[in-house]
Order: sequence, then structure tokens, then C-alpha cells
Amino acid sequence: MKSTETIFYASADKPVLAPGEKAAGFLLRASRKYQAAASATSIPSEPGGEPFLLVKTRLPEKLAWNDRLPFKPADKEEVELRVLYPEAQRLEKMKEARLVALLARLAGSEKEMLLTLTEEAGIRGLREEELLRFCRLSPERLRALAMELEKEGVLYILEFSPLFLLAQRSFTFLLDKICEFVESYHQKRPAEPGVPVKKLKERFGLPKQVLRLALNRLARDGKLTLNNDLVCSRDFEIRLMPEESAILQAIEQLLHEEKFSSSSFDELLKKFRIHPSRLNTLLDMLLRQKKIVKSQEGFLLHAEWLEELKQKLADLKRQGQKELTVGDFKKLTGLTRKYAIPLLEFLDELGLTSRAGNKRIIL
Repeated sequence: MKSTETIFYASADKPVLAPGEKAAGFLLRASRKYQAAASATSIPSEPGGEPFLLVKTRLPEKLAWNDRLPFKPADKEEVELRVLYPEAQRLEKMKEARLVALLARLAGSEKEMLLTLTEEAGIRGLREEELLRFCRLSPERLRALAMELEKEGVLYILEFSPLFLLAQRSFTFLLDKICEFVESYHQKRPAEPGVPVKKLKERFGLPKQVLRLALNRLARDGKLTLNNDLVCSRDFEIRLMPEESAILQAIEQLLHEEKFSSSSFDELLKKFRIHPSRLNTLLDMLLRQKKIVKSQEGFLLHAEWLEELKQKLADLKRQGQKELTVGDFKKLTGLTRKYAIPLLEFLDELGLTSRAGNKRIIL
């Protein structure tokens, strides 16, 4: 098998090099010798401790965390190296103090290794495929360790198979950053109803599982409000121009006074002659204030009229009427068929009625 360049960080089972010292020698692997060069970190693993070693060689196979290799430096006694970071190229830009602290944690137990890698992965999370490249632990063993760490409250298991982990420390950091971003967004765009979830995902480069967990936690804690695909601060209110405030009041009044005769988005757009995005913003405000309700098809209804309809249906049911024809409903509401049909379908959505052929069952 062809040898490839192998660069890894390791610890030695006994003193071999002083801080900053270098040495050439060879590694023993499967009864074969491989030329190797080792250089010690200038900072020891702990006060009075030994430095870690950066080893460069060429091996026919990849190494993994916790592999053991005998190393014989020239003119020195043979030592056993324990691999701590098998692909050291990834750490070449890391400052040495932080590097030594990372290696010191990786020199610990399997559980400490897993937590360290999860925290190093940051807000993007750590996936099973990365772990399997790093160490030789089985997926079953990794899941068992992750469950122990989750019980200790230091990480979250976002997915079990394949494993997907997020460190508690990274999660707390992310929550703060999302809140800061949302506040900044409101300040720069006070007329917009909120931050699109898509923009948050792009801003932080987050997997959907991480973003969903973060937004649900912030909503649960009352720090943010989720409205479909928009996110806003709990106390945020859209700042409207005076003319927009007047239109907002007029829309609510129209839906209240005319009941269902002007309850579609297109009709409101024609009547008030404003940009569709601004009309959407105004309607979202009324929806958030629970002054109007909206069907899946975009049918708009003032909340007071919905309550009135609920009461009328409840009265009919109490009087023994279990079914409702379109004609019955037109008589009940005073609506033409044009508006009665979409309203009945809306009532079906809300679970107040259920269609059975040409009739509705009052639920």
C-alpha cells in the first residue's frame, strides 16, 4: 500500500523531548519502521509537565485518536506515543496556548474527547461521520457516551442515528447571538414585521435542527416570538407611518362592518392601493393582535364575527340541529353563495363543521 504524509499530535508515555526541542527517528507500525520527525510544543501540557509532540511521517494507513505507536528518536530511549489529534493540519492556524489546552482535554477519557470535539464544532454541531473519522469508537459506543453527557447537561443529542450533537456551551452562545441579531434587525428595519427564518439560517450558517432548537427555546423562554416564518423580539411593534396607521384601522373597520363582502387579499389591495408587501405587513399585525383570522386559502374574517358564528352554530346544535345545508348557512349569515362557500370551508378548517356530501355536520 502506498504511504501518504501523516501529521499528528501525540503525547508520550514518558519524557522524550524538552519544550521546543526537535528530533528525528522512526515509528514502529506492524513490524515495519517508518522515518519520522517530532517537534515538541514550546508550552508544556501543564506546569511542570511534558510538552505535546507534533509528528510528521508517512504511513500506509490513517491514524485515529488513541492509537498507540512506538517512537525511537535518534540517540534517545524508545517511547510509546498516544495519538491525540490524527489530522494535525486542521490545527495549524490555532494559537499554541489554545492548541495545548485542546490537546490536554483530548488526552483524557473517551467521554472527555467526545465533549471536547462537540464544543470545538461550535454552533454547527458535530456529526457522527466526523467522529468516526477521528476515532475508532463504534457508533453504539459513541451514542452511549453522548447519552451520558446529555444527562449531565453539557450537550444535546439532535439526532440519534446518525448521531448529531450540539454542546450546551455553544447553544447558550448561539441564543445570545440570535437575540442580538434580531434586535439589530428591528433597529435597522423598524417597518418590517420580523426577521425571516431563512435570513437567520443564512446569517449563522446553521443546520435546520440547530436553528429549530434555538428558536423554540427562545420562544419558550419568552425572548422571541415566532410567527410562521418570521421571528421578532417579544415586545417589538412595527413602526408605521401615519397614513399606514390610518389604513390599518380602515382595514379592521371594513372587515368588521362589511363582514365577508371584502374579505380577500386582492379586494383589499384594490381598495387601499398599497404595495402587496405593506398590505401583508398590516394584515400580519392584525393577525398577531388576534383581531382577524385567516384561512389556508387566504380568506379573511374579523375575529368578532368568528365568535358570533361559533355562538350561532352552538345555539343550533343545542336546539337539536346537527346538519347544515348551504341554504341554511346563507340564511344564518345573510351571505350570498359567493361568500358562504369559502366561509363554510374555513369553518371546516377550524373544526367547527365537517363536510358530508352537500351538507355540513355541526361539530
